[in-house]
Amino acid sequence: MENEIICYCSQVTKQEIINSIKNGAITLQDIREKTNACTIGNCINLNPKKKCCSGEIIKLIERNKK
Repeated sequence: MENEIICYCSQVTKQEIINSIKNGAITLQDIREKTNACTIGNCINLNPKKKCCSGEIIKLIERNKK
């Protein structure tokens, strides 16, 4: 599901992260700068999985890098 929210703090979707990777993002910091994901630090409270989104973002980077 591409519209799946990955970062609940900033409401960043899986597709937004994948698009950023396709446009050159290769690190978590790149994703932070391009999407504002993983910058607020409240995912533990907002994410239904009760965990930070950084792990999911790193997995997406690994799966989608060129």
